[in-house]
Amino acid sequence: MIDTLKSGLVTLINKFIPENEHQILFDSAPDFSDNSKAFFEYLQMEHSSSGHKLVWMVEDTSLLDKFSVNRIQTYNKHSLMGFYQFFRSKYIVTTHNTFLEFKSSRQILINLWHGMPLKSMGYAEDSENPYLTSSRSHDDNYVLISTSNLMKNIMSSCFYVDARKVHITGQPRNDKIFRKEKSIDNLSKLLNKDITKYKSIILFTPTFRKWGDKIDGNSNPDVMGFNDYDDAQFAKFIEENKVLYLVKLHPFEESHYSKVLNDKDDVVLITSKMLQDNFLDVYDIMGAADILITDYSSIYFDFLLLKKPIVFIPTDLEEYTRCRGFVFEPYDFWAPGPKALKFKDFLTELNHCIQNPNYYENERKLVNDIVNKYQDDKSSERVYELVFGGKR
Repeated sequence: MIDTLKSGLVTLINKFIPENEHQILFDSAPDFSDNSKAFFEYLQMEHSSSGHKLVWMVEDTSLLDKFSVNRIQTYNKHSLMGFYQFFRSKYIVTTHNTFLEFKSSRQILINLWHGMPLKSMGYAEDSENPYLTSSRSHDDNYVLISTSNLMKNIMSSCFYVDARKVHITGQPRNDKIFRKEKSIDNLSKLLNKDITKYKSIILFTPTFRKWGDKIDGNSNPDVMGFNDYDDAQFAKFIEENKVLYLVKLHPFEESHYSKVLNDKDDVVLITSKMLQDNFLDVYDIMGAADILITDYSSIYFDFLLLKKPIVFIPTDLEEYTRCRGFVFEPYDFWAPGPKALKFKDFLTELNHCIQNPNYYENERKLVNDIVNKYQDDKSSERVYELVFGGKR
């Protein structure tokens, strides 16, 4: 009841405070990441003289001083000043629909989201408990992006919004993965090590299994989910093949698996804090990777743009399908790469990918062409033209 009253009060106040027509508010989770960060950086670089006033909302107040040093106007999302900046912003750029319930019909909310779905979500997951939309997503000033015609329809269903509000632009964050040299430079600085000595850089990005009290699939003591995992054998494989193995976990599971990952010079856990401290996110380094390993994280839809090998390890596919489910079936088709359920098979498939970057090339191209209409580094530009060029 109290939350409802607070929401009503914020909405009421917002009706009377005029917006600054040039102010753009940015929000993401984690702070300063993903599509919002990429679009913010694009505006800074390409439209610095346009007169836009750019402000950030953050949860982590320790970032306020860091942002200030970099001359980024930053506010505590839950402070009075933070809400005032929200009231004053004509445009709201978000990765999680933040502020949707409070926005006025005059404000334009640009929902860049945080990836195209593979797993069921929103109304597609549970129509009795929708959490991604509100009546304010049905006004004329709500924008949602997608990467293809198929994804446009999927996003429309998941968010329960008119498909005409979903625009095919590509994701701003993916512009950065095409800049390989920049990605290599970012990764070298992040790890403070010479990465040119490695023959292959492998990025492992599993999805999360546990969220609050909800558990999807099997929570395995080993981060890769293999019951027959052999740490010594893995270390030998890494060394012999001169591999740098990067592990980027979902923020929900970092604290758990960081305790079970054995420290190795060539196996590195990249945490959200490491990235935030360096004003980076995973898309600032992804272009350096030669191979991606995942299970059900839709990050591979992005990695397909690089036309590089992907290894899938769906070790709990049956259970995960039962608990969470997918918007695309069958999984075997939509996951265009070798599937490994045993550790021995995983090393075999990984070796195939190292030796032959064209492994499963045709399968990857087929899915890539379906889920990514644009396969270039112009997504931010398309979003800008959509919002500020009057193309909605």
